[in-house]
Amino acid sequence: ALRPGTGRLALVEYRAEDPNVPIKEIHKMTVEQAKKEMSAIGLEFVEVRETLPQQHLLLFRRPA
Repeated sequence: ALRPGTGRLALVEYRAEDPNVPIKEIHKMTVEQAKKEMSAIGLEFVEVRETLPQQHLLLFRRPA
């Protein structure tokens, strides 16, 4: 379980926005899609880090 206010969740998702990522579309996700899905389960978006060559690193937290 994630502790309210301090619990974090990280997602590493292949970039659906990039047609050059050589993986099936079903295995890709946009930043907006990830935000929508995590919001639906009560998590809030913290930030996205674009440090990986083909993936988004998205951070979410449980609100306080």
